[in-house]
Amino acid sequence: MVSTVILQVYLIYGLIFIMFSYFAIKALIRTRNRISITLSLVFIIPALGILTNILYRTIDTYNFNLIGNKITIILSCLGLINIYFFVELVSKSQVSFPLWKQITIFVIYAILLSVLFFIPNGVEFEYNGVPGIEGYDTRVLDPLDLGVPVWTTTFFLYGLIISQALIIWLIYITVKQYKEFGKDSKFGRKYIQTLIGMILMDIVIVGSFVFNYINIPIGRTINLVAGICIFPAAILLYLGLRQEKEE
Repeated sequence: MVSTVILQVYLIYGLIFIMFSYFAIKALIRTRNRISITLSLVFIIPALGILTNILYRTIDTYNFNLIGNKITIILSCLGLINIYFFVELVSKSQVSFPLWKQITIFVIYAILLSVLFFIPNGVEFEYNGVPGIEGYDTRVLDPLDLGVPVWTTTFFLYGLIISQALIIWLIYITVKQYKEFGKDSKFGRKYIQTLIGMILMDIVIVGSFVFNYINIPIGRTINLVAGICIFPAAILLYLGLRQEKEE
């Protein structure tokens, strides 16, 4: 029997990595300027997080699992800040939203997310109900037990608050732009695509925080199914943002 972890890591995450990388490369091939680079970062940063997830699961050493799991969730959240930059660049101008400001905001948000690295014992892996290095050393090797990450209350709450504060802000500015352009305009419809894409992607992020915290089998199955939301999320984000740029 194939575990949900293996399905999630090598099938779903593998396909997501390919899709996100494709959109990032496509954005850069079309044109190379600050706007297109910002659009590509919406996809390439989470893609790097997904790649980290695949790598640490494949290498499978306990300490790297802990580090890799943190890197994965940090990069998955970090990519979304570029949606804010993109909206600012399109609705205003590169002059009124200078590069230094974009870099400063990016670094501040990256630092806030990086606090997850320093939460003591924030992440622990569990193998067939046995936590930590003991579980790793006594796990079943055939079929391989890759284990599941379990997040502490502090890790869960801090990450959820930081990530959802950004999502709430993104929803606010997206709705604001939508109202300014009007529901019947082409730009308005594109903002709706972006909004739905963000919400679908956020479902996956919230699911990771919630179900890695409560750590129950049915929750992880739900999270596996919810992970499918990332496919329409990526498509809607790319179409909404790309079309808006082209107009």
